[in-house]
Amino acid sequence: MSHRKDVEFLEECNPALVERNADEFKRIRDMLTEVDGPAERAEKKTHWHSDGSKHYEARVAEARKLLTGLAEGYGKAAGALHAYAGALETAKSHYSNGRANERALASLIGTKGTAVTREAQDAEPMRQWEDMRATTGVLDFFAELTMDVDDIRDEADRLHDAAGGNFHLAKVCEKEARDVCVHGLKQAYDLLPDFRVRIDERVDLHAVIPAMRSEASEARSNPLTRLPGSGPKQDFVAPVGDALVSPTLQNIRTQLSGLPGATDSYWSPPSSDQERKEWISANKEIIEAAAKNAGLPADVVAGIAWNEIGGQPGVLDDITDTVREQADAPWGLSPVSPENLPWRLAGSPDETSFGPIAIQVRRGAEVLGYDPANLTEHQRAVVEESLQDPGQNIFIAGEYLAQLKAESEFADVPPEEMTPAHYQELAARYNGGPYWEESKAQGYGNRLVDNLDNAREALR
Repeated sequence: MSHRKDVEFLEECNPALVERNADEFKRIRDMLTEVDGPAERAEKKTHWHSDGSKHYEARVAEARKLLTGLAEGYGKAAGALHAYAGALETAKSHYSNGRANERALASLIGTKGTAVTREAQDAEPMRQWEDMRATTGVLDFFAELTMDVDDIRDEADRLHDAAGGNFHLAKVCEKEARDVCVHGLKQAYDLLPDFRVRIDERVDLHAVIPAMRSEASEARSNPLTRLPGSGPKQDFVAPVGDALVSPTLQNIRTQLSGLPGATDSYWSPPSSDQERKEWISANKEIIEAAAKNAGLPADVVAGIAWNEIGGQPGVLDDITDTVREQADAPWGLSPVSPENLPWRLAGSPDETSFGPIAIQVRRGAEVLGYDPANLTEHQRAVVEESLQDPGQNIFIAGEYLAQLKAESEFADVPPEEMTPAHYQELAARYNGGPYWEESKAQGYGNRLVDNLDNAREALR
């Protein structure tokens, strides 16, 4: 038996994105395999004699061997990730069943008392029941000092054991699949040729050799140069670590430096359709650039903006964030946890939304390449500042929408071929996250489609 805490990470696991990465490895494998054809012709069907011919033949043979090794490695990695994605789906279904049993247990426990301590509020229902059914409660969960739980004991035990069993199945399923996947990835890595080039100073060969730029330009029409439906390929960037400005954020700021300044709405967000049109029109060039960067139609980014920019003033976001942080701090409003604050103040500090296109701190950090669980105080300040800046906010929203599209069934649909149904689902995913199929998120998606003509008119 396991507890939710043991497998809570599954909440953030996304089988569709694992599958998308597997497809990316397969794309590279296929591209390398396709290149081997011309390489073979260069090696075996080019006949000439000179002092340098033997050197040429040796280099071409080495290049072909390199291509073959790389292709085998990427193919092996693609297979490992495909298998893990399937197992992850199964593990998440077990986790979902566990959460359903846990919610039922929480409702049953609620008939006997109310959590009064911070420790009690933060505890999961399985832990609560374990404390309640013990002869001596150690966590002081409930206001009543004496409780008769015999009338719910059998059903509570059943739900407790069912939830624990579901969580354990999820844990075992994911762990076994992960071990197999990691082993497969190590095998794939071992298949890669071991070659090193000594370069004292990094040189961008693509930038300094005109012929390579020409070849790259011609190759853009080849479907193997990018996954269908994706945006431009981005250079690989190392983990952010403790760096203040991530490479992704720096790239966004660099692109914005060549665009007109964005129109802000910190103090007074648009409150009418006409004001929404004016805001989108004023930020048209930024919206179009952000959409192109994300591989999306400009009108879907504008449609999300239409839904979002009429929210509360930015100053209220700051107040909400401050109150939640104080409640979360040991010296703050404890024992009231941030999730149990009244009204719209309730929620984790990481769930506070900022900017004209409202984006949560945690989501913004993920999009920008930071580790949300290990944000430094200064990194968090940079993320919040970026979300509040309207230009950076639009780009971050575009990047997040691109991630959501990659999770969907229409991930491989080019932007120009997206339908209103795709727009509706993408907006629902933006609003609802993992709960995008629920009525509230679906209504959000429907509103985007209903106002799509207005958003398009504003972009003209």
